[in-house]
Amino acid sequence: MLEFTNYKPHSVELGDMAKVILFPLPARTGLVQSMVDDLLRVNGPAANVFWRDRIAGIVSDLRQSGVVDTEIRTEILSLQDAIQQELRNRAASTQSHGTVSA
Repeated sequence: MLEFTNYKPHSVELGDMAKVILFPLPARTGLVQSMVDDLLRVNGPAANVFWRDRIAGIVSDLRQSGVVDTEIRTEILSLQDAIQQELRNRAASTQSHGTVSA
């Protein structure tokens, strides 16, 4: 018999914890775009604080979901790459349209 505890299936056959399958963070375009929007509004130390706080929240959510630290690290690094790519795309788009962002 399968029962659910803390949103994770549990049975004798599965052991204490089932494997959590993530929807990859970089594929969450809403997350990537909202973080880029916010990063474009802040500069210097405020941007650093924003980044650390946002990542700490995401890491906390992943840990609460049962994701192991090695997978969390991989996801955060992939998210960082996706954010950097979006920043590059926006900069290229801004340059091609001859506008300057604030």
